[in-house]
Amino acid sequence: MTSPAPTVRKLGPGSLAIGAVGSSVDFAPRCTSAKIVPKVDTSDDVPVLDGSTVAGDRTYSATLEATVYQDDLYPGPGGLVDFSWANRGLQVPATYTPYAGGRAITGELIVDPLEIGGDVGKKNTSDLKWAFVGFPELVDDLS
Repeated sequence: MTSPAPTVRKLGPGSLAIGAVGSSVDFAPRCTSAKIVPKVDTSDDVPVLDGSTVAGDRTYSATLEATVYQDDLYPGPGGLVDFSWANRGLQVPATYTPYAGGRAITGELIVDPLEIGGDVGKKNTSDLKWAFVGFPELVDDLS
């Protein structure tokens, strides 16, 4: 018996909550692109005396990469730029759900400040690339 083919989904509607529960900032309303990018670092394989080879070590890491519209530097809850500047360098929880009812990715991120500004007369965006501490987890829908 074969398994049914997985459903291919379009991204969204989903959520991207960054920060501690109760004080997190929802990046989703201003997010035009979001993805978790895994990375593997490997060391060289090592040949041993008996002619075989010992596999090199593999270390996994990941980043959250997103494009968000810049807000008006709104201070306090909800301000993306304010949140990123006030929490720069801090480790905060994050939950990314690519679409409602689907699975979520959770982990701890290191926040870097968002850029400010861009083209005059345009709704400017900032690209972020924040590193996870350790490797994030794929979990069942949290809603």
